[in-house]
Amino acid sequence: MIQYHSFEREEKIHPQPIEKTSGHETFPHGAQVLISYWRFEVYMSTILKMKTGFASILMILVFFTAPTVADNHQGDIIIDEIVEWTTDQEINQNIHITNEGKLTISSSITFSSTSTIIIDQGGELRLIGSSELISEKRATSLKTLGIVDEQNRSKIIIPSSIHNGDMNVIIMSEEGAGLNGSKVYLGDMEPVLMSGMNFSLNVPETQGDTVLGFTGYGDFPIIKSIILETETGNFEYKANELPYQNMLLHGDNGLTINSAGKIEIIENSTLHGVNVISSSEMIIKEGVIKDSCPIILTSDDASLIIQNSEISGSKEDHYVQSQPLTNIEWGTSEDSTAVSIKGNLIDRWERIISDQVIIFDSEGVHFSITGNSPNGALDISKYSGSDGKSVINTQGNSRVIEIGWANGEVTTENAVISIIEYRTAWNIESSGINNYGPMNFELTWDKEIDLTSINVPNIEWVALTVNIDNSTSEENLQTGVSQQISAILANRGSASANLYFDCNITETGMSADIGGYQNVVIDAGEEVEVYFGWRNNEPGTLSLTCEVLTPTQLIDYENSQAFGGGTMSTEPVLWEEISDESFNMIPILIVIIIIMISAGVYFVHNLSKNAEETAEILDNYNKSTKNEEEN
Repeated sequence: MIQYHSFEREEKIHPQPIEKTSGHETFPHGAQVLISYWRFEVYMSTILKMKTGFASILMILVFFTAPTVADNHQGDIIIDEIVEWTTDQEINQNIHITNEGKLTISSSITFSSTSTIIIDQGGELRLIGSSELISEKRATSLKTLGIVDEQNRSKIIIPSSIHNGDMNVIIMSEEGAGLNGSKVYLGDMEPVLMSGMNFSLNVPETQGDTVLGFTGYGDFPIIKSIILETETGNFEYKANELPYQNMLLHGDNGLTINSAGKIEIIENSTLHGVNVISSSEMIIKEGVIKDSCPIILTSDDASLIIQNSEISGSKEDHYVQSQPLTNIEWGTSEDSTAVSIKGNLIDRWERIISDQVIIFDSEGVHFSITGNSPNGALDISKYSGSDGKSVINTQGNSRVIEIGWANGEVTTENAVISIIEYRTAWNIESSGINNYGPMNFELTWDKEIDLTSINVPNIEWVALTVNIDNSTSEENLQTGVSQQISAILANRGSASANLYFDCNITETGMSADIGGYQNVVIDAGEEVEVYFGWRNNEPGTLSLTCEVLTPTQLIDYENSQAFGGGTMSTEPVLWEEISDESFNMIPILIVIIIIMISAGVYFVHNLSKNAEETAEILDNYNKSTKNEEEN
């Protein structure tokens, strides 16, 4: 509980008789009594004022040496100024260090319940002078790393050297995590298969300590405690109270520090069984971090400086988890600032990147990521989603991009992004145009990798004009007659495009008769001019608006400008109907002339034929008459 300074009550002061003083006038006895009491009251008043002032000074000192409890109806301790705790205490409350607060601890503070220390930006927490910040509730069970070989196998060391005779070792498993399928190794003996929630093993008398090795499925077994049954009695140890190697903590810590301010652990001070989450500055110099890992650094702006310190006990296979750009300064033996860590299989730090996103202009882009990660080969194959994005995680919601190994080495991710297939309506496979997107792009540590506008076309309208015959003085167009249109488009991008465009009448929005969709193939950096006809049957001043058809694979393709395109309009032109005279008389006259010529030819031909027939008939008649006369 919180300790405050207390003050003993001073002894009660009784009035003393006042004697007559020489040189002064004497008074009657009753008057002397009254004067004595009056002097006594003045004396007491002075004493009380001095006492009150002294008490006030001591209370100020108490304020700086004992926790301040905020009147926020939640019982939290609010630190909003410079405060130092110099006496050992037990606390069961949350602590809030504001942006103006600075808490220095030079004593042992134990948290007896689940609590949180919140440090605002600008606030500070300092542990100095061999102080301790301890959580009574902390992870004490141990689990394995899943490694089978003898050198790296998980081990717990039993203090058999301090006991005489054989002993029975009882291995107790964590609740809900039985020992079934796990094995225990003792010296040169064959491994023993364990089962149940606890398992007994006889250990012969030995002069040295006994090493028990453990293997199992994944993290199993999870060991809660070990009981030693000896000739002198039974002794139970929490798992992490015994020396161990290549094992991880299992369980929950009761105290969490969540800091956006500054944490400083110096002068042989200790953090024991405390979760640490920091988005800001943390300094550990000549400090001890025990059963409080991994320390989680949540921001690229966070920093950790650790030198000449000891660190042990982690729930994960690393002591620090940081973001891609977090600054880590880890002491080395070369500059005499080495940090002592427990074991050779728990990494000093891991850098992770969470929910990294690769962004494309189009959905359905098939790509791969190949290279090396800190844990080995990296080979990922993914597609962009309906929003053009793809999240690149390899474990849960994150990916390990750097490991600072226990032996001092550092391994960093090195990989490239490659396009497997990036097809749209503008570069279908039969078009002969290659995939869009980058060929090989470095996988950086940016939260978002923007691959839009890389090796894609960018189409622009240059001109759209109505070609009017300059040989005529009239600039008006005749309805029903196709008029030539010139369209010039440019590709300012870095990839070819096989595209189509369509046109509408600007003033009405109706589809224009241009002979269907117009196809254009434009290579990167080129301008292409296309000619097509526009036939219009409605008179009036009208213009033509043409629009490039955007591939539907693009994100929000109806509004997308990713590949350029857009619209362009001609200048308005006047369309006029052809007049009745010019339209009716000329064709009629032509038809009449043709008919007359045809009729004349037919008449002459028939007349000639009839004349020949008549002459033949007359000739035959004359011959017949002549023959009759002769007879």
